[in-house]
Amino acid sequence: MKSNSLVLTNGIVGLIGGILVLLGPFLILISSFSDLVSGSSESMTINAIIILTILKLVLLVLGITAFIKYKKNEAVMVSAHILFIVGPAVSLIPFLGWVGGVVTIVGASLYLASLKNFKREKIETEKALPEVI
Repeated sequence: MKSNSLVLTNGIVGLIGGILVLLGPFLILISSFSDLVSGSSESMTINAIIILTILKLVLLVLGITAFIKYKKNEAVMVSAHILFIVGPAVSLIPFLGWVGGVVTIVGASLYLASLKNFKREKIETEKALPEVI
């Protein structure tokens, strides 16, 4: 039986990251207005774009890592891996970030739904073990 910590991490980080990626264009727009109003030489817009790009790459790496670790485990649905890899990849395309955010949120929810399969697998494993007296 494999640990479910990466599945839980992908579920939580995917939900939060997917929401941030979904709202990313609005965050960039707000930061650009802030740059215009303040007139400072430090650009918050570039910082927001860099942070969102790093978040998208982290989500992509988490999806690939989970796919490699759980590819033979039946407790995690294959669709969760695929959506969690496709979502951040699509979000890297300009003007399609919100679509990638939605796909990432769906993949993260499938990871969280897979957690119950780990509990069921653990119970079945415990029942299969012989009792030692």
